[in-house]
Amino acid sequence: MESVFFSIIIPTYNRAHLIAKTLNSVLNQTYSNFEIIVVDDGSKDNTQEVVASFTDKRIYYYKKENGERAAARNFGVHKAKGDYINFFDSDDLMYPHHLQTAFQFIQTKKPSWFHLGYDFKDVDDKVIKNFESFDDSIDKKIIFDNRLSCNGVFIRKDVMDQNLFHENRILASSEDWELWIRLIAQYPLLFDNTITSSVVNHDARSLFIIPADKVIARDELLIQLLQSNLSVQKLYQNQFNKFIAERYSFFMLCLSEQKRKREVFSWAYRAFKIYPPILFTKRYLASIKNSL
Repeated sequence: MESVFFSIIIPTYNRAHLIAKTLNSVLNQTYSNFEIIVVDDGSKDNTQEVVASFTDKRIYYYKKENGERAAARNFGVHKAKGDYINFFDSDDLMYPHHLQTAFQFIQTKKPSWFHLGYDFKDVDDKVIKNFESFDDSIDKKIIFDNRLSCNGVFIRKDVMDQNLFHENRILASSEDWELWIRLIAQYPLLFDNTITSSVVNHDARSLFIIPADKVIARDELLIQLLQSNLSVQKLYQNQFNKFIAERYSFFMLCLSEQKRKREVFSWAYRAFKIYPPILFTKRYLASIKNSL
């Protein structure tokens, strides 16, 4: 493959104060064969004006009614013309070698999908930490912990067309995790641990502000979707009860922080019933201790 055309899909919502820096980091790539598809998911700020200030013809801007990130990403997929798709968050940053590294990996491996490394930065552009390097056990670990960064994931367009994000708003913030698990049950996840992008931590990041009740509704839907997927069940048949129990223990932790003791013990019973060894995990014990 002599050349690869990338579609960089950037969903955004009220990130006018951040998206310019993200776009500049994409435009600063050493590899130039790409398009940027900005999907404005119903922003109420001046995102459109900020994006319009960029004159690069590789940038395409679309505004739609708010439907959450899954719907915005799927909208971008339908517009994409690339050989590979890279979903990139509108508050994060690419290093200049991001696409060049992806291109070289594709030439060598011809993957259905793959992942590049990333680090975490604060708002002052200081690296907080690097991600933990992946190894061949990632397919076994991902069911318990979403360690993939959307920014690092590249998916071949035909694979993505057949595996869109679930658009149920209840699943918001776990729609990517559900897709990664669904994909890894069908295609091997290849990886290059070279760090090529940054996840920028700031107070407005949505993962930091999800109420406990929404976490429970989200993860119950996640469990339901994965239970109904035959490929996922075949891959994780011996580990799925542990996965469910760990989600329940996460509910316990969220509820214990809100002093909702009765609900903590209710989920504790359900977690223990489905997977007794959960009793000896740190999160389970800490949630119980916090509720005594």
